[in-house]
Amino acid sequence: MDSNLSLAYLISAHTDAPQLKRLVEALQPEAEYFVHIDLKADIAPFLKELNQPNVHFIPERVNVQWGTMLEVEYQMNLIRAAVHFPRHFDHIFFLSGMDYPLWSPSHINQFLRENAGREFLQGICLDTPDIGERQQKMYTISRPYFRNRKLAILARKALQLTGYRKKRHFQVDGREWKLYKGSAWWCISEELAAYVLEQYETKPQISRYFRDSFCPAETLIQTIAFNSTQWAGRCILSQGPYQSLAALTPLHFIEYDPVIKIMDETDLDRLLASGKMFCRKVISGRSDKLVEELRKSRVMSP
Repeated sequence: MDSNLSLAYLISAHTDAPQLKRLVEALQPEAEYFVHIDLKADIAPFLKELNQPNVHFIPERVNVQWGTMLEVEYQMNLIRAAVHFPRHFDHIFFLSGMDYPLWSPSHINQFLRENAGREFLQGICLDTPDIGERQQKMYTISRPYFRNRKLAILARKALQLTGYRKKRHFQVDGREWKLYKGSAWWCISEELAAYVLEQYETKPQISRYFRDSFCPAETLIQTIAFNSTQWAGRCILSQGPYQSLAALTPLHFIEYDPVIKIMDETDLDRLLASGKMFCRKVISGRSDKLVEELRKSRVMSP
């Protein structure tokens, strides 16, 4: 790896330790890896597969429930671990344990050097009629959190019956912030990561707004970045109607039809032709031939 390029990978995982191991092995050996294992999962297989000194399993584990602030909690725990690590990072990636790189480490490094100063965090403003009626409605529904899913659904329906609707903007220190949406998979500078963490930790209005929002793991970080005059211009702003989550994921090839597709060897050609850096979803036993072909090819290397 280029001696002037320092990388950190933040990875969330809950299953398939062998897949996490081959993900890490396919990336830069000099990078640092910060891993969150869902509290519901047995961490022992992961510790056994990955015991090298540059893989850090963070101790602050969260019992994750999709679509709630618990996802944001582990995001921030990972960001905090990287920002407070005694090494400066030029770029910080956020990945899933079921991702796999389509590019070689040298190609990733070259791309990052050629795009110095850019933040690969994409978002679309939700506080506009341009996004479409369905998205407007989805993000005005209040979704109070309860560990019991049935209670959460009942609370949501009860609030809807009262006519209450969340606004797609809110006040932070007397200034109006608009709501933005993107994906949970991105690559940003350590400086932006530190800014996001600082805003999250010091502005209670942010947590209050997002605690009953839909899938805040895909909106909170984007909302902080795009409401900053310092950072908004460095990120990737999408405009017009909302198309798909895949269209807001700048570095990953993802296919939903109607749920996320598990990639296999039949997808090889279109993955390599996509121009994307990573793909997901890759699973041991079902994606093995694809992974082997990707290891052999390295055709995306400079």
